[in-house]
Amino acid sequence: MDKNEAIKATKNGAIAATISGVITLAVVSLALYSNAEGDLAFWNDPLNFIDIALLFLCAFGLYRKSRTAAIVLLIYFIFAKIIIALSVGRMPGLIVSLVFLYYFAKAVQGTFVFHRLEKVENPDYKPSPSWYFFVGIPVGLISILAIGYSVLTMTGLVPSTEVLPGSRISAHQVQTLLEQDIIVEGEHIEYFYSAGLFSILDDGNLLTDRRVISYFKDENGQLEIYELLLSEIRSVELVQQGGYFSDSVYQINADEEDTWFQILLSAESGGDLKFVDALRKMLDKAQ
Repeated sequence: MDKNEAIKATKNGAIAATISGVITLAVVSLALYSNAEGDLAFWNDPLNFIDIALLFLCAFGLYRKSRTAAIVLLIYFIFAKIIIALSVGRMPGLIVSLVFLYYFAKAVQGTFVFHRLEKVENPDYKPSPSWYFFVGIPVGLISILAIGYSVLTMTGLVPSTEVLPGSRISAHQVQTLLEQDIIVEGEHIEYFYSAGLFSILDDGNLLTDRRVISYFKDENGQLEIYELLLSEIRSVELVQQGGYFSDSVYQINADEEDTWFQILLSAESGGDLKFVDALRKMLDKAQ
């Protein structure tokens, strides 16, 4: 690769990153506007705007022939595609993704070739300002760590920060719930949320086709399980509305007086509302 080819590669990478950012912006905006579920539910989250900002920032960095931006963009794109595949159960737009991956990989090569040749040919060559590294590298590392954490939540190795529909719960987590006798064979999970940091066994709240379940580990590490059959539930009350940094608290009241328990639900992407709306619809049908 000569210098002109290197410049062209970085330019093409910047254009590809901009196109990817615009497409992602359109999909996220549509998903948020329509409160999408199903395959588009992955993009129905305002946090996706962080990804969009990262794409445009990397596009600008490539325009300036930044090696840091090129590397961050390539790693981000690979991990992002893994997350999407894990979320929806397949790799949408595989051929298009491979085209973008090609341009991003060539852009990495192009930035390194450009700086190597520029250093040799240009006596006035100045290396990238030090603040590029002090800002770009930490931002890149934080982005990669965030993406890595998302992969762990998608695979079920750590609990998700969202209320998940039953279709998005990993087989590993379902098996854990079965082994701990929290659910039984043949019971269908409608929604699930765990406030646990590293394990779903630390805390969990479920809506199944039969009942509402809440469990947690006490101070002795013993699992406490509370449950009510749908036919036993009288009402559902909001105790505390959650926000970005706090969970919503709902009280599940039984027909029997003074029998109730509370559940915690993440408010992220309106998951708490989806859980409770589904529960209330099931209660209406049961009456």
